[in-house]
Amino acid sequence: MPVLMTLMLLVTAQTAGSLGRELLARNLPAPRDAQDLELPITSYSVLDDDRGFVIAYYLADADNSLHELRVRSFDQATRAWRSATFSEPIGSVLTIGRNGAYLYLTGHSSPSATPLLVLDAHSLARKRELDGWPVLMLDDGRVVFSRSMIHFAPTHAEVLALYDPRIDREETLYPGPPVQNHRGGERIAGTDFWIERSLSKPRNGKRPGTIEFTAIVQRMRLNSHQIAEPAAQEERYAVTCDLAVSPPSCKRR
Repeated sequence: MPVLMTLMLLVTAQTAGSLGRELLARNLPAPRDAQDLELPITSYSVLDDDRGFVIAYYLADADNSLHELRVRSFDQATRAWRSATFSEPIGSVLTIGRNGAYLYLTGHSSPSATPLLVLDAHSLARKRELDGWPVLMLDDGRVVFSRSMIHFAPTHAEVLALYDPRIDREETLYPGPPVQNHRGGERIAGTDFWIERSLSKPRNGKRPGTIEFTAIVQRMRLNSHQIAEPAAQEERYAVTCDLAVSPPSCKRR
């Protein structure tokens, strides 16, 4: 199923190394308060761009469990380090993205689900934790993300959402209401049809303030073994969403 491959294709979190080794490879100075420079780290990811360096990692413990999430950032302009520690792990850190004044740390719960930790890029303060993974960073600071799904559900219906960090609000973008229980599967009300839906990676649209993508939809029925089987032909739609209006609206053709 195409939607299940989305997270599998993300960059895999690195599993061996140390903070000191990562800094040495980039010729970066060590933080003065770093007590874990040479300790082994695991399930980490880095961001290295023209604004600075960010690493999110766990110490590799003997029990092979992930405990405190440690985040360190180096500001290229001020040459200053900042650090933060979070007691709640988000699973392996698959990616770190930056958009405007915020960092987006993509964790891992299953191949179809991930927590998305939003941090203030300057202070590393926690802003919010979203349920899904980012698919498009917008120039105005908003982020389009795909909501998480239960990996072993009979069907998987991908849902796009929009997050605005300026007002700390998220809203479902596509499909519009009513969406029946998107986390555990989507059923057409009053029928025995379930929906299998995958979406192509969104891109900026031809008109300012819009995004475009392709939706692939198929109606399914569950057989006596609760396995989903096609109940209709696959449908494909070209979708355009206008994000310049409130609330945002999407049209398909």
